[in-house]
Amino acid sequence: MKIAVIGAGIGGLAAARALVAGGHEVTVFEASERAGGVVGSTRVDGFLREHAASSFLGGPPRGALALCHELGVAVDKASPNAKTRWIYLDGKLRALPSSPLSLATTDLMTWRGKLALLREPFRARAAAGEDESVHAFAARRLGPEAARAFVAPFVTGVFAADSHDISLAAGFPKFAALEAEGGLVRGMIKQMVRGVRDKTPKTPRGLYAPAGGVGRLAEAMASSLGSRVRTEARVSSIVSAAAGGVSVDGERFDGAVIAIPAALAADLVGDLPELAAKLRVFKRAPTAIVYLGMPEAAVTKARNGFGFLVGAGEDVRVLGCVFETTVWPDRAPSGQALLRCIFGGSRDPDAASLAEQELIALARHDLERVLGATGEPTHASVVRWPRGIAQYAVGHKDLVRAAVAAARKHRIALAGADYRGAGINDLIADGDVVAAEVRTWG
Repeated sequence: MKIAVIGAGIGGLAAARALVAGGHEVTVFEASERAGGVVGSTRVDGFLREHAASSFLGGPPRGALALCHELGVAVDKASPNAKTRWIYLDGKLRALPSSPLSLATTDLMTWRGKLALLREPFRARAAAGEDESVHAFAARRLGPEAARAFVAPFVTGVFAADSHDISLAAGFPKFAALEAEGGLVRGMIKQMVRGVRDKTPKTPRGLYAPAGGVGRLAEAMASSLGSRVRTEARVSSIVSAAAGGVSVDGERFDGAVIAIPAALAADLVGDLPELAAKLRVFKRAPTAIVYLGMPEAAVTKARNGFGFLVGAGEDVRVLGCVFETTVWPDRAPSGQALLRCIFGGSRDPDAASLAEQELIALARHDLERVLGATGEPTHASVVRWPRGIAQYAVGHKDLVRAAVAAARKHRIALAGADYRGAGINDLIADGDVVAAEVRTWG
């Protein structure tokens, strides 16, 4: 079939590659001058900045790491110095426990909270088919202290959101799968037993990123599609074609894949009111990334660990900070540290719209408060996304099913971060889901 793909972000490129592999004739329309969508990597003042996603886990057999190997993209593994994760809670930076001993001695919870963790295997599972918020799940299975100290900051790190507002089933499907098997401990034991019995091959563990930034992967994906990718090709409308299929700005295709933010997609299909209404329910939260380069001596606390996340209600507005040059040592000039600070999200959307100098001043204030960082930065810049991080509310999977069904009536498939996962691995794997959807059109 002749298929149009609207949007050349990672999701659109992954869908296009899967469709080409399936024998379809594909044209990718990208409004901007380059492919990659929000994903991009730029070097400024000798500092390498990621505009959005900055890394991926190595585990999935059809994930980003495997794709990098296939496309010849060199990868780096995160430094061993980045193993420690920090939580800023109750006005203090505290290490996230990484072993039973460190869990027993952590000051992130009281002894009562630690004892509540031991009861996890004996707690009742949720009703089958019932979605719940990540907070409700964590408080029920692990206790309210663990939900506040560990889970809430973790959700902020992934979705820049409050854990009360994110669906467990959609946002963290692996945890939902463990819950379905009896809980975290019981579920992990069952999975390990199955892995041994089925001789599941081992997959690479750890955190990876393309050398030179995630933008290199997007460039390689686009390059593999060659002339099929049309940049500076903005689409204004998609309607049903009289002869069947769809019309994309007057050009007929057998079907289309829409891989741009759902709010923008709704405008494209305004002549298909049922689908447009289904797309408008999906929300995104605005985000701003502040990059600060500083002499290493000015931020000695950033020499150890991946970074820190901030609990709700603390005395800083930064949601979290990645110690970029601790994780990836070659991302700054010698003797310099690069810090990536995240602001906004649904927890603090107003922060994302602050003026650039206000954001930089806020980042400097918060890093002084949390890390004791002082002195003038050697680099300061802001990357801003008004349509930032997709928000997966409770009931999200039902909304996705309804939108997919409405799109299918018009031979349209949906791809991208709004639907089935926002991580790099999720978006790449989603290409196969889209290709399977197209096959149902016959």
